[in-house]
Amino acid sequence: MTTQLVTFTKPQQYSQARRFNRLPADFVVHVRSEELRVDDHANDISEAGIGVVTHRPLPPMSLVSMRLELPHGAEAVEMLGRVMWASDHMMGIRFEQADARISDLVYRIRQSFERI
Repeated sequence: MTTQLVTFTKPQQYSQARRFNRLPADFVVHVRSEELRVDDHANDISEAGIGVVTHRPLPPMSLVSMRLELPHGAEAVEMLGRVMWASDHMMGIRFEQADARISDLVYRIRQSFERI
């Protein structure tokens, strides 16, 4: 008679390396690099970065200038960013400097979701 030992392990848990939660967003984003100029739409935003839907993603680590056409008639925000990842139809851009207007926008978006 042989005894078989069966062990159970917890499923692999993945965590995001993000400090800030992303929130859905939809506004025009103008992205410019040395090689390319694209005018696309935000998919999500956080205090630290933005997801951009695009048909022409830039290579990761590209330094870009951005103009965010914020919703609700707010003044556009110009800032620097760095492409952190890219896929066929999207790219994630980290903001290179903090901007109080972005923090305010994210706060307003978060408040609108909490009311639902």
